[in-house]
Amino acid sequence: MNDRLKKLEERRSKIAAEIARVKAREAAQNRKEDTRRKVLLGALLLAMVEKGEWPKEKIDSALARFLSRPQDRSLFDLPPVE
Repeated sequence: MNDRLKKLEERRSKIAAEIARVKAREAAQNRKEDTRRKVLLGALLLAMVEKGEWPKEKIDSALARFLSRPQDRSLFDLPPVE
């Protein structure tokens, strides 16, 4: 009976490890897709601003309210938050 139990425990461990790998792979793919969506949306907004289809002031105002980290704000030439 001990051998059978040991084999079942090993099998359960292998299955749990495979489940964890699949979940990690899915999470990584979801992060990649989310990042890609954000990059594409940003590219669209920048193109619209450059073409004059979207007011730059509106983007600047939204960014000023949204960004709080100094390194993020400096990317858009925004002053640090006081």
